[in-house]
Amino acid sequence: MNSVNPKRILRNYLAQQAIEAAENDDVSVLEHLHHGLMDPYSESPEYDDLAQLPPDWGKTLEISCSS
Repeated sequence: MNSVNPKRILRNYLAQQAIEAAENDDVSVLEHLHHGLMDPYSESPEYDDLAQLPPDWGKTLEISCSS
């Protein structure tokens, strides 16, 4: 089952955190996210924060798709 279901996926709130940090010249959040998503099936405790449910503010993020 672990080889089929990834432990970590890109969530909107994670992307938003990385964007906001990068806008403030802090790319460490983006790097952490990038490295954590490179192998989403691994058991890597240092990336457990990427597998959490979104915080309250992240549950109401609205996105749009423009084509």
